[in-house]
Amino acid sequence: MTARGVYRFKVRSYECGADGLATLPTVCNYLQEAASLHAEHLGFSKSDFDAAGGNVSWVLTRLAVKIKRYPAWEEEVSVETFPRGGVKLVAWRDFEVKDSSGAVVAAASSEWMIINLATRKIAQVPDAVAACCDPANEPVLGDAPFSRLKFRGEALGSSRFTALKGHIDLNGHVNNVHYIEWMLEPCEDTRPAEMEVVFRSETFAGEEVLVETARDDGFIYHRVFSADGKDHIVARTKR
Repeated sequence: MTARGVYRFKVRSYECGADGLATLPTVCNYLQEAASLHAEHLGFSKSDFDAAGGNVSWVLTRLAVKIKRYPAWEEEVSVETFPRGGVKLVAWRDFEVKDSSGAVVAAASSEWMIINLATRKIAQVPDAVAACCDPANEPVLGDAPFSRLKFRGEALGSSRFTALKGHIDLNGHVNNVHYIEWMLEPCEDTRPAEMEVVFRSETFAGEEVLVETARDDGFIYHRVFSADGKDHIVARTKR
């Protein structure tokens, strides 16, 4: 069993919008970095896989986030994270973002898989992940934080982007947070209180992506996809 990993971040000016508050992509970057650091502490990070001669790495496949308030410029927050179990090909990890008083300002659940970086095929999650799960850690968004997302609704807006070399991460593809940046671009409200996203396929440098948004049942739905119609992500947000 293991305690939670706790990692501190200070909100920088370049991580904020014009209102002086951290952006949603910034919060998601904190979650991603905390996950990577804690996985390294527990012995199953990409660095550990590399050291063992395995050409594999973690990829984020689902993320659900609920935000009570966005932290402000120069504010210090802590991200507490822990592995929450999984099945043969999937692992779950939860997060709580707390301010200096210990109050929770955001909570998130995530789903991860491991891919072979040469073949881009899914690999089995190491047994060590399940061995590190502590049943005392309650799911922060409940036992079933993810829904069956499907893009739908009344069309609102669209954009298009080209994936740049600067968007590529350690896994050789566009980092997940850039999809969130892209999907929010056509939206008037870029500070939702809730977000759920499923990552369905990879994007590589030089590829063009299209973005669509729509409204249905009180949610804004988002889709980032390729010119041939293949979804890269589908998401929904709510104020």
